Amino acid sequence: MNLLIDTNLLVYAVHEESPHHAAARSFVEERRKGGGFCVTWSILYEWLRVVTHPRVFSRPLEPAKAASFVRMLAADPKVDVLLETERHCSFMQEVLAAAPPLRGNLYHDAHIAALMREHGIGTIATADRHFRVFPFLNVVDPTMGAE
Repeated sequence: MNLLIDTNLLVYAVHEESPHHAAARSFVEERRKGGGFCVTWSILYEWLRVVTHPRVFSRPLEPAKAASFVRMLAADPKVDVLLETERHCSFMQEVLAAAPPLRGNLYHDAHIAALMREHGIGTIATADRHFRVFPFLNVVDPTMGAE
């Protein structure tokens, strides 16, 4: 699996009111049926935070339904959940050295980028432009033009 799917695409894939729902859902399902994809636990926790938050959605997902979705992804043989290895610190240092100086929330993205580099994943599917600060990542946005 050579592609990681970011939080926002997973949110769009389940949030039917999103203008990006159809494109994101189709992209995620095609990857699950085809070559698969990767995520991280931080992505899955962030997804849980967003989809169950009553200030984000007028009809947030019930926690049990959201947790069921995470269990389904984690159990799917076409989905790899990337974990840190004992070499993670050196990959983190590489990522931070390759990017411009980061602040605040971009460290969450740096963590994902370090995990990707650690596991040899070069492409991230996301609608988040911040990942473009990591020169070694290929960023694809399957929602472009999908409104």
